[in-house]
Amino acid sequence: MRHGKAEPYAQTDTQRPLTPEGRQKIAAAAQALKKAGYQPDLLLCSPLLRARQSAQIASEILGVPAQTEALLDGRLSAHGLLDFAQKQLEKADCVILVGHNPNVSLASGILQQEYISLSAGGYAVFDWTDAKQPKLLLGRYK
Repeated sequence: MRHGKAEPYAQTDTQRPLTPEGRQKIAAAAQALKKAGYQPDLLLCSPLLRARQSAQIASEILGVPAQTEALLDGRLSAHGLLDFAQKQLEKADCVILVGHNPNVSLASGILQQEYISLSAGGYAVFDWTDAKQPKLLLGRYK
């Protein structure tokens, strides 16, 4: 999941909060995941404010605590993000990662074998039962 739309300016990039539109879009995304029957065991997010706020909204709707993970701050390459996700799936069956572009879109595109552009608040749900051929189950890109 990509964090919701953030304010364009703050004292530092790490402190940019979500806009009201960003909050609404994340809430709608979490509601859609809940309606589709996804119950995450683990919800990890970037330490940047906009991602933490996005994860908190999703946490309240999905009923799973959000945890901050420094590695999701955008430093990982797309392949690094996928390796990180696979390690989390060894601990839990359903995992939500809240992070940043371009890595979230690039990682989703690698799994789908075509570029996916996730807009702010967008998400992609993959079945990784077969790690060599993950399947896109659900997604909202815009």
